[in-house]
This record gives sequence, structure tokens and C-alpha cells, in this order.
Amino acid sequence: MEDDYWVEESSVITPPVCNKRKRRVGKRKIEFIGWGSRPLIEFLEAIGKDTKENYSQREVATFITRYINERGLASAEKKKKVICDERLFAIFGKKFISRLKVHDMLEEHFAENHDESDDDSSDEEGYEKKSSSGLKKNLSGQIKKVAKIPKSCFAAVVADNIKLVYLKRSVIEELLKVPESFEFKIVGSFVRMKSDPNDIYQKNRFQLQQVTGVEKEVPGAGSEICLRVSNFFKEVPISMLSSDNFSEEEIEDVRDRIKTGLLKRLTVKEVEEKAQILHADITKNSIAREISLLQAKIDHANEKGWRREYPFRCLPYIY
Repeated sequence: MEDDYWVEESSVITPPVCNKRKRRVGKRKIEFIGWGSRPLIEFLEAIGKDTKENYSQREVATFITRYINERGLASAEKKKKVICDERLFAIFGKKFISRLKVHDMLEEHFAENHDESDDDSSDEEGYEKKSSSGLKKNLSGQIKKVAKIPKSCFAAVVADNIKLVYLKRSVIEELLKVPESFEFKIVGSFVRMKSDPNDIYQKNRFQLQQVTGVEKEVPGAGSEICLRVSNFFKEVPISMLSSDNFSEEEIEDVRDRIKTGLLKRLTVKEVEEKAQILHADITKNSIAREISLLQAKIDHANEKGWRREYPFRCLPYIY
């Protein structure tokens, strides 16, 4: 899927501009509260379970599977793939997990499976393995710089990339039907809204903005959910968003705002992860829209054919 993303042109000609990120070494340290880890205990309390009772690994896996089904967190594209919300992310430390691996991934969250004496040795061993494998990847990366793009590189600001993370109002209205995953899906995406009429520097009638948060109760907006967008002083009601495609001029405006520091530059990894989350919803909406347009054309063609076959029925009565 990496080949589907555009990167800055300079990334191919010269060494790519990458974010410097510190790699975590070894296993993450888990804090335990009694028989289970803190994130696991907090999750069970949140879904109404009595944490004084010692649950088995299989029982907890059943609780989590039921939670996934109730919250609609299974990927619409791949049913075995689960989109982790905030609670599941705290347990598994990943944005996506396999439904089939839930039971196995819970093993480290049970105190009975945790041996503190093995921590140091396993960390050192893990570090050596990661170092050696990482070195091989780096070497192969140097040989094929263009073929394999580091995910920490900045994604190019082009229409093909923005389309992957752009949500029309009609898509957002569908996402609202599943409130449990709404904020998780929409934050980080782009929306199209009317430009501020008082902004003398804004040439376009509409502009693309990145969603930074959700406001469920906004004074003066009634019960309507509003969005917080980057570098805009007030919340934006969903009804004020556009359901149309954006223009190349609006993409150019995004580039200008990134250059001036008003918008954050997205990395290939950020675009890829958000695109995977939104792909099924965007595709579903696009198909529904195409079917609607096709049906309208069929109805129009049928009406024209009916008029040709019965032309006199269309004439008004003359008295």
C-alpha cells in the first residue's frame, strides 16, 4: 500500500526529510493492580465488571470481543481486523489488531504470566534482535531508496493524498450513526468549509481544514455536534461543511498554510493509517452517490422515452 502515496519530490532526489523519532527498546513495562494490568483493570471497570473477581484470560477475551461487536469496531472491509478505540489502544498499544489474536495478546496483562526476573534478559535479547534486523532494513533501504519510502517522511500535499483522508459532509453524517467510533475516525481527517469572509488574505470561497477535535455541546448550536479545526477561532457545525469535491486552488492554499506554519505537515505513516481507517466509509459513500446519480439518469432516460412513445399525452388540453 506504500506505493499508493505520494511524497515530496525532494525525498526521491536527495535523502528524504524524516522526523527523528526515538525507538522504544524492548517490551513496554506494564503496571499491575492485583491480578491484572492497570489498563486491563480500568477497561473492565469501564464496562461494568467486578475487578475483585479473578477472570481467566479466555473470559476477558470474550468480554473484549463482545465490546468490539457492540461498539462496531470491526473493520467494514476486513471483519477480522479491529479498529482500536481509546480503551483498546490502552491495552494493546496498537491502532489495529486482529480479532483472532485478542486472546494471545492478553497474556502479558495477567500477573500470573509475568515473570519479573526475565525482564532484563528479554529486553537485552530483544534489543539485539531489533538492532540486527533494523540494520538489515537500513542497508536494504539504502540500496532501494525510491522503491521503499520511510513512513516518517512527509507526504506530498497533492490531491491524490488529500482524497484519502477527506470527508464530505455526507460521509460525516453516516459516521455520526456510530457515535462510539465517531471521534476516533474524524480527528486527523480533512473537511471542506466556507472561508471566513473577514479574512482578506483568503482568495477561495471554500478551504480545506484538518479536524483537531469534537465539541458535543456548543453554546448557540443546539444539540448539533461541532468540530474543532486547525487554526480557526470557533467551532464549526457539521451542517456548514461541504459535500462537494475540493479544487486544485484549495490544495494550493493548504500548501501555503503549511509553509507559514498554520497547518501541520503530515507524514506518510499518518496519511496511511488515517486512510486505512476511513477507506471503507469513503468507498461506501462514493458507491451510494454513484448509484443515486445513475438512477437519476435512468429515470431521466425513461421519461424521455415515454414522451417519445406517447407525445400527444404530454400536450395540454386546448379548449
